[in-house]
Amino acid sequence: MYAWWASLAFLSQGISSGFAADTDAWKSRNIYFALTDRVARGSDDTGGDACGDLSNYCGGTFQGLQSKLDYIVGMGFDAIWITPIVANTDGGYHGYWAADLYSINSNYGTADDLKSLVSAAHDKGIYVMVDVVANHVGPSAIEDHQPEPLNQDSSYHTQCDINYSDQNSVENCWIANLPDLNTQSSDIRSLYQKWISWLVTEYDFDGVRIDTVKHVEKDYWPEFSAAAGVYTIGEVFDGDPNYVSGYGSLMSGLLNYPMYYPMNSFYQQTGSSQAMVDMHNQISSLFPDPTALGSFLDNHDNPRWLNTKNDLSLLKNALAYVILARGIPIVYYGTEQAYAGGADPANREDLWRSSFNTNSEIYQAISRLSAARKSAGGLGGDDQTHLYVADTAYAWSRAGGRLVVLTTNSGLGSTGSYCFDTQVANGSWNNTFGTGSYASDADGNVCISVSNGEPVVLLAA
Repeated sequence: MYAWWASLAFLSQGISSGFAADTDAWKSRNIYFALTDRVARGSDDTGGDACGDLSNYCGGTFQGLQSKLDYIVGMGFDAIWITPIVANTDGGYHGYWAADLYSINSNYGTADDLKSLVSAAHDKGIYVMVDVVANHVGPSAIEDHQPEPLNQDSSYHTQCDINYSDQNSVENCWIANLPDLNTQSSDIRSLYQKWISWLVTEYDFDGVRIDTVKHVEKDYWPEFSAAAGVYTIGEVFDGDPNYVSGYGSLMSGLLNYPMYYPMNSFYQQTGSSQAMVDMHNQISSLFPDPTALGSFLDNHDNPRWLNTKNDLSLLKNALAYVILARGIPIVYYGTEQAYAGGADPANREDLWRSSFNTNSEIYQAISRLSAARKSAGGLGGDDQTHLYVADTAYAWSRAGGRLVVLTTNSGLGSTGSYCFDTQVANGSWNNTFGTGSYASDADGNVCISVSNGEPVVLLAA
């Protein structure tokens, strides 16, 4: 009976959306991750003073986000990931403290405002991914939670502190003192499967990002993901590919935390390009579909990239990797304005303080990188070839050599010439990130000049 119902939910979603929002469709997408409370305060928001308290609501709304869709499209993004939209307990500006699964967070607007946002996004060819939490609820009295039986103590595990060396404790104890759902209960599983199917269908979402995946037992996730009926990408906050890959077949994709660490180490000048390549290859052997993983360089749970390494040229190289290497790119809002906030909540700055500047250096850099991804065919395949692995450089190709990318980690002001085999004899490319063109010889060799430490993005002429 359940399988029939899940299939029906999937089919109805496919019909209502007008998009084929399955895993394959998402692989060539380019995602902008937006905290709804921090993007724009209304449909006429053109900028203003910075929010005075980043630990509480700052005033961002669905209408505000809708008004900035062109700003987002201007960077080449064709998908947005928005933070949870359900009604939260007091202070849950971020959305992760659910109070009532079937009500909308009124601080962001109304249900109709949300539907208008999704509809407007679809009109512009943008997928919308909603963030959800199935591990815990917000920090308020149990009897205040909805729907039933979430207002009953039996719906939760007994409170305990997490021992991260014990997986049972990770799954059954309370993260940050938040009531931990009794996800082993068939009633809770059924409730959440019914809810996620309703949520996706009611608001016409194209994808689901799942929070705190490692804090729930593994056999919970396949049916939850199936009930969603669209692409699901989970957060397993851990850098060990052997651990994270254990969740790889439970949903459509995962955030690529295993690559997050060596990638940032290389581009922030603390690690090697070889470690990055080794991790890429390890992921190839461990995960069922590496192309369904989400690539990122920072997010709301980690200090912003520039907070760790304040060098715009290095950031551009890291962004070139995220957007043009294997996987689905995810860029955190504010990156385009060179935000450099530290740990939560400092990394959750409001966007309006930037006056939504579309001429900023990183906004323009992201736009060029996204254009290259699109011009190369969307880059949804598992076709990355390592071309050059050196102390201060890493180059790769995609799409059979149609795209060649050279990145370095020497930083702002650095120059150099890098010679390597493109594996394309007598090829010719244009540098779409900078200027100039390049040609390989009969053996495929090319020498590329780097200026000011910026990446070189070559597209076949």
